[in-house]
Amino acid sequence: MDFQKMNSFNIWLNLLSGNLLPMTANSSFPIIWKIYSVFVWLLALVYMGSLICGCFCVSVEKALNDGLLSLIVSVEGIFIVARIHAQRGLVQELIRKFNDVLRVEDKDMKRIVMTNLKPMEIPFRLYLAGGSLSVFLFCCTSLPLAMEKNTFFYEDYKIPVIFSKEPFSTDIFLLGSIILLISNMYVFFRKVGVDVYMTYLVALITAQYQYVSLRLVSIFRDDDPQCNNGSFQENHSNNIDFFTKKEIKILCRHYNSVTCIILMLKKLLSLNFSLIYINNVFRFCFIGIMLTKISTSVLEGFMVFMYGSGAILQFYILCSSVQKLVEASMEVTDKAFHENWYRFDISIKRTFILVIMAGNLELKLSTFEKFSLSLPSFMAVLNQSYSIALLLLRMK
Repeated sequence: MDFQKMNSFNIWLNLLSGNLLPMTANSSFPIIWKIYSVFVWLLALVYMGSLICGCFCVSVEKALNDGLLSLIVSVEGIFIVARIHAQRGLVQELIRKFNDVLRVEDKDMKRIVMTNLKPMEIPFRLYLAGGSLSVFLFCCTSLPLAMEKNTFFYEDYKIPVIFSKEPFSTDIFLLGSIILLISNMYVFFRKVGVDVYMTYLVALITAQYQYVSLRLVSIFRDDDPQCNNGSFQENHSNNIDFFTKKEIKILCRHYNSVTCIILMLKKLLSLNFSLIYINNVFRFCFIGIMLTKISTSVLEGFMVFMYGSGAILQFYILCSSVQKLVEASMEVTDKAFHENWYRFDISIKRTFILVIMAGNLELKLSTFEKFSLSLPSFMAVLNQSYSIALLLLRMK
């Protein structure tokens, strides 16, 4: 097993979005994909510039309802992807260490890794499909205007952007709408792609903690086929103690590698997770405001609802994966503690106690304590979004 081979969904989404985040220790991509990525990033920069200018040239209501959500998602995606690329050396070293620990020839390792990765794939695929359809339909709702009039203004675009001076012709309006559609699709793909990438990293390290926990139980259990000689006696035989010490040493090296990986992962993702927390407060807030339009446009309301539901599901998956990692890191020795570790010799007991102490250290992946990702913070984001949305609606 290695990081790239287990992530087929992650691989093609990484390529399609143009993110080209490292997937191997040397992180090389064919030249055709590099050219494609340059095109995607140039398109993103042009779109960002036109969107920012457009928000200042339309009414406040138009900018708030149709422009800010896209701007928030765009800024988040570009910043996170750019920050990962800026730490490319760290990412490549992280993948190399992941590959080292994943090369363990153990059926339990493969089973635990796949158990952590597989459940996330279906929700992400559903969000990708539903979100893509929502973005496509949302950007196309302004196209019927091309058959109703010949002169257009910035307000006529579904999302406020500036591609030429107003007023402009039907051809420019259609061309701008196509650019707007393509740009928003790539904004969405970039966001989903980087979230899937980070979630897979978290899930892989969670699997390593679960593997260490399982191996400890296996080593100390009475009926372990490799170290069971019928029953434990008060004085263990030398060969059993020797085998146990050997297994404990191997497992401790693996655990040290996992600890090193988690420190690198924190350095890579801590600021990203804090930004995701803050951005989702505003993201869900503006989705809530946009849903108020359901009374005047059922189709738009349905599309926003479908996109918002997917965004909440995506954020929930990310929060739950981080929560699962924290719990797994603190429960490494919980099951093994109820086994017969106390019957082994003093050196084995000391080693196990040190592992217990290491597992009791609190694990945090966020830079700021108040902006950490977890299931409680998931509910906090929804509550904060609701409060801000109410405030903005009252101001209007």
